[in-house]
Amino acid sequence: MTSPMKRLGLAILVVAIWAAITMVVPTLQLEGTTTLQELITKSLAWGVAGAAAFLVTAVLIAGWRDMGFRAPSPPGWWKLLWLPALYLAGLATVGVTTGKLEAGAVTMVLVNTAMVGFSEELAFRGVLWGAARKALPFWAGFLLVSAAFGSVHVFNAILTGELAGAGVQALNAFMSGCAYLAIRIRTRSIIPIMVIHALWDFTVFLVGSGGGGKAAAPADVIEQLTFGLILTGPLFLYGLWLVRSETVRAGWRDDGESAG
Repeated sequence: MTSPMKRLGLAILVVAIWAAITMVVPTLQLEGTTTLQELITKSLAWGVAGAAAFLVTAVLIAGWRDMGFRAPSPPGWWKLLWLPALYLAGLATVGVTTGKLEAGAVTMVLVNTAMVGFSEELAFRGVLWGAARKALPFWAGFLLVSAAFGSVHVFNAILTGELAGAGVQALNAFMSGCAYLAIRIRTRSIIPIMVIHALWDFTVFLVGSGGGGKAAAPADVIEQLTFGLILTGPLFLYGLWLVRSETVRAGWRDDGESAG
């Protein structure tokens, strides 16, 4: 059996290759920079699809059986989703009333964000978390996975040319990622957070379509940061609250399945 540290190193390598596929393929589709709104609404996200296929292949070859593809538990686990669900309801309401996407574009966004939710969760709360939780102390593993999830969003600047905006996205992703991981831990399943992640991205893009998909001006970065903190700050605190218990943290390495 692979040692925990060797597995962590392999997991980091797999996630690095996944990130490269996710970022490089879209640059081959584009002649220049674009907004994420345009990228997601106008065509299938082949980079995301290819990266997801790579992850699934890597997991199968490595024999990792602790990715969290199991029924959530314990009974009443769905109550843990109340805050993300509240956010989703609010974002969906705004998106429906202000969004300007046509039916075809809405379908494309739904498909692409579903793939993003599956791919990013499998990469970070599946592959990386499955290794980190066995190789590191709780908080080291928790922060590593959340920081890695946030950091990878900086690479959106390659596509958009907006480094400051990508930095804001990275910070928001780190904070929301802490909540995602806490829910992953508490439900002992990756499935609920895959669904939440996909719906979150879908509703955010739906809301963003109300602005016509235009890139934010540099002067708007502070406004983006403030809005992001207001939006994801409570999720960050909720995530920390979910893993406040020593009893929860004591069982964090086990999903109730045999590990590979």
